[in-house]
Amino acid sequence: MIENYLPFIKKKLESTNYFEYYDDIIHLLENNHQNIQNLLLNKELNFENIKYYSKKKNKLLYEFINNKNFNNFICNLLNKIYDNNINYELNHNTLVNIKTKIPNINNNLRKEGVYIFPELLNKNKCEKILEHLNNKEYIDRTNNIIKNINLFNKNKNIWWINNYNDLLSCETIQQIITSEYLLNIAENYFKCKPILHNVLFWASYHGDVDTTQKFHQDFDDIKFMKIFIYLDDVDSENGPHVYVKKSLNNINKISIDNKKLSQRYDDELIKQHFEKDIIEICGKAGTIIFEDTHGLHKGTNVKKGKRFVLQLVYGVSPLYHLKNSNYVKYNCNINQHNTIYKAFLKFPYSYMNFTFHQ
Repeated sequence: MIENYLPFIKKKLESTNYFEYYDDIIHLLENNHQNIQNLLLNKELNFENIKYYSKKKNKLLYEFINNKNFNNFICNLLNKIYDNNINYELNHNTLVNIKTKIPNINNNLRKEGVYIFPELLNKNKCEKILEHLNNKEYIDRTNNIIKNINLFNKNKNIWWINNYNDLLSCETIQQIITSEYLLNIAENYFKCKPILHNVLFWASYHGDVDTTQKFHQDFDDIKFMKIFIYLDDVDSENGPHVYVKKSLNNINKISIDNKKLSQRYDDELIKQHFEKDIIEICGKAGTIIFEDTHGLHKGTNVKKGKRFVLQLVYGVSPLYHLKNSNYVKYNCNINQHNTIYKAFLKFPYSYMNFTFHQ
C-alpha cells in the first residue's frame, strides 16, 4: 500500500529538510502499516514482534523527538495514506456541553498544550463510575502489591486498576470512550485519524512520592493527546495536576539530553524558564483536562483526602515505541462491551486496539 504513495511522499520530502531521511521515513511508514494491518486483523502486537521505525530501533524518535514540525509532517503523510473522510455524529449525550467548545479546545491545545473544561462530565456519572470501580483489584506499582481496595477508605500511595475488564465493563466509561466528540477533537488536533491507545484509572492518596511528581515530558507516540477526568473534587491539597503552558513549543529553553527519554527536572529549573506559565489544575468532579503531555507537566503528592482520575490516550500510530508502555490489546466481550463494539464496527481504525469475542 505504501508504494502507491511514494511519489507523493518523495515530493513532500523534497520541500522539507528531511529528504536525507527518506529511507528511514519509508521504513517507518511501512512498519506502521504492517502493525495497523495486524491490529485490524486481530493479530497480537507485542514487543517481541513489533516492527519499529528503522533498523536501529527508534532512530527517528530520538533524533526528532522534540521536533514539532517533523511530527506534524509525519501526521500529514499518515493523513494522506489513511484517507480522512469521517463525519462524526456530534450528538453524544455523555458530554453534551462540549460541541460549541471544540474549536477553542483545539486552538488552546496548539497554542498552550492544554484546555480545561470545568465540570463537563455530570457529577452523578462520576459517582456511578466510582461505585462501579470500588472494591476492585488494584496494584501499587511502586511496591508491587495487588489487592482489593475500598476507594473511600484511608489508603496510602497510588493504586492503579489492575484488570482492564473491571474498567471497561462500566457502561458510563464505555459511553465516554466511544464519544465521537473526543474522536473529533483528537482528529482535529492531529490532522489525521486518531487511535484510542489506552484507558486507565488510578486513585491517589497521601504516601510515597511517585516519579511522575517531578516535571517531565511523555513520549507516547509521534503525536498524542491525553484526557484526564477528575472523578472527585480536586483542590490544592488533593494532588492537582500541574502543566507548563506553551512548553510544548518552547522546550528548547531547557537543556534536553536527546539520548535519554523521560528526564526529570527540578521545580527550580522549570520556574526559572516558565514561571508565568506553570498552572496548578484544580476542579470539581467532572472537570476534564485535554492535554498534550509532550509538554512539561507533573503530578503532585496528595496532602490530604484522595484523588480519582480516569485517563484516555489518543495517538496516531500503533508502533508503541516505548518498552515501558502501559498499552494493552483489549479483549472484550460483545455483549458486555456492546457500546464499544458498535464504535469498533463504525470506526475500526480508531478502535484497532480492541478485539471482541462472544
